[in-house]
Amino acid sequence: MKSQNRLSTTNVSFSDLEVVKTIFQTLPIPMIIIDKQENIIFLNDAYKSYLHVNNMNFLGKNVRQFISNSRLPMVLRTKKPLFGVYHKYVDSYSRDLEAVCNLIPVIENGEAVACFGIVVFQNMYDLFSLTLQNKQLQHDLEQYKKELTTLKGAKYSIDSILGDSQPIKDMKNTIYKLAESPSTVLITGESGSGKELVAHSIHQYSHRNAYPMICVNCAAIPENLLESELFGYTGGSFTGAKRNGSMGKFEAANHGTLFLDEIGELPLFVQAKLLRVLQEKEVTRVGGNASIPIDVRVITATNRNLEQMVRDGQFREDLYYRLNILNINVPPLRDRKSDIPILIHHFLDKLSHTQGITKILSTSAENVLLDYDWPGNIRELSNIIERIYYMSDSNTIELHDIPSQIIRGHVNTKAKSSAENNSLDAMLAYLERDIVLETLKKTNYNISKTASQLQIPRSRLYRILKRHNLNPETLE
Repeated sequence: MKSQNRLSTTNVSFSDLEVVKTIFQTLPIPMIIIDKQENIIFLNDAYKSYLHVNNMNFLGKNVRQFISNSRLPMVLRTKKPLFGVYHKYVDSYSRDLEAVCNLIPVIENGEAVACFGIVVFQNMYDLFSLTLQNKQLQHDLEQYKKELTTLKGAKYSIDSILGDSQPIKDMKNTIYKLAESPSTVLITGESGSGKELVAHSIHQYSHRNAYPMICVNCAAIPENLLESELFGYTGGSFTGAKRNGSMGKFEAANHGTLFLDEIGELPLFVQAKLLRVLQEKEVTRVGGNASIPIDVRVITATNRNLEQMVRDGQFREDLYYRLNILNINVPPLRDRKSDIPILIHHFLDKLSHTQGITKILSTSAENVLLDYDWPGNIRELSNIIERIYYMSDSNTIELHDIPSQIIRGHVNTKAKSSAENNSLDAMLAYLERDIVLETLKKTNYNISKTASQLQIPRSRLYRILKRHNLNPETLE
């Protein structure tokens, strides 16, 4: 069967050689072709100029007479091409030039009928220079990727979620599982419980972690701007719009993750468009008609009861089920109180590092913080620690440095846990006990000094100790 007239790296019809000659004669790429007898049948001007043999005629001569250490005959025999071969010319007229070449046989009906060589790099300096440029480009690319990840990537990792309680261990295991899925995730939990940390952790452990993570607080954007903020807009679509328009958060997060915090605050008309984007995987800018394909994983979070909102007609039922494919609940701080000391010491260490002053909590002060229910969760705890750090007068934060609402909460908890009634007397009794114990510790359990600091008679102090079954000698 007659072979087709086509050119490839290993199979070239001999009839195509004339076309090859015509092309390479005009190009500044040194090239040579030999026939199956190893005779030179083509040598372009670029090759002659490279070897400074412009006035010499080698056509019809054996290639070994021209290039004594040529590898073209070997390629002709083996019928196997060589790419990126280093070659050093040893002939006197070539002046010990070095080159990187491609040597390619011409196969027709299974027989090598010719072989041509192309000088890819005319000297090692060009090769090394290109290699260095390539390395620099790769380095710059990696730097830009790192900067992009820093600017638009996950700000937090799973290590940012502090605690070793069982609820936290269970939640971290769930994060690892959810991260592997491409489905949408709904994060639920009370305000201040750390939902944002969970969202960032899911992105970090997903296959999208090299791409942007864009965060949007739906409650912080005015309703009339929310649609254009999420989906973008075309030029002139509304008063004040940029002339060339602007991409929205979905486009900015393409191939990455879009985190929609406070999803329960979305107005119904935006909910309808969000549902369409999630289903069709394309977005249409405000004022435009063109559909822009997107590849975005959506993670949402809320502290509201979306099921109740669905029943009340405040949240679309179809959108709720579309968002709630995967769900993770962040436990409130009151359900993992064993993590509170870890969090307290973390916040204190952070403040000590930035301010240069190390402060610690007294035992009684820490016990009060441990007993409080923390309705504002980790955010409230962080704020309180910062407040008492700056307001305390010594390096040890004492009971009197704790805000009154925390003290009241602590006393109330103590009273409830002891099956006492929630009366003022019960609360004052527990507060009295803690204050006396704290003062005794400060005075090294000296009765006289303790009574003096509390500004009460020694007799009253003894009555208090007896009422609470406290013996200074056994407390030391």
